[in-house]
Amino acid sequence: MSERSIEKFKEYIKKLNPIDDIIFRKMAENKEFCEEILRVFLQDSYLKVLNNKSQYAITNIDRRSVILDAYCELRDGKRVNIEVQNADNVNHQKRVRYYSSVLTTSLMKKGENFDNVPEVCMIYICNFDVFRENKSLYLIKRVIDGSNTEVDNGIKEIYISANISDGSALSELMEVFTKDDCYSDNFPVTSKMKYDFKYVKEGNKMTDAMRELYDIFEEESKEAWIKEGAINILLTLVKDGIISIEEAAKRANISVSKFEKYLNEQK
Repeated sequence: MSERSIEKFKEYIKKLNPIDDIIFRKMAENKEFCEEILRVFLQDSYLKVLNNKSQYAITNIDRRSVILDAYCELRDGKRVNIEVQNADNVNHQKRVRYYSSVLTTSLMKKGENFDNVPEVCMIYICNFDVFRENKSLYLIKRVIDGSNTEVDNGIKEIYISANISDGSALSELMEVFTKDDCYSDNFPVTSKMKYDFKYVKEGNKMTDAMRELYDIFEEESKEAWIKEGAINILLTLVKDGIISIEEAAKRANISVSKFEKYLNEQK
């Protein structure tokens, strides 16, 4: 690991915050972090996380599988999925609906009584106002039309607007999530972990988590170079029929499927 690479990595990591899934997923491996933020999201100062998993994969052989940013089991039996979303480029409500369905299905055993369907809470943190009503938090409820009687099927949806500042504890936490040099004594776990991730220690010493981030950085840098440089020439050669896709992928040192992805992007 060269000194030049470490310096580039330092600049790269300083631009990241917990709102970025690459950082959030590493922080979500820590139970105290999950507990600290969930106490704010669910407005429960005594909330306890029994188990937490980051990048929790739910495999669906016949259908689309999912990878949850953070999955937590709470002391009261609730299961919580926390997702961070920086880009407003998908149907967020349908994504939440699908994730909640896949998670619920994965928790049920064949033939199990419907009374045992677990309570699932979906928390969706956006770096924008998803419903454009200038609220830092949206709690979605099921009500009977005409009477406004609330009915509960065990699914709770919470959408958080990280870009809305309203003086609440939630918006203070979201500032830590989104602003480069923002730290808060009210959220010591989140602030300390963010600082530790963003500022690499002197020399070549890194924690295992930092080394994983460094490996991702190296891979992204490599892919960016390939895409912007040599691969453009190879794409032209393939389009002109001079070389095959297989030969081009071999020269670029990437898989055929990845090369085809680049080729499709230029169509």
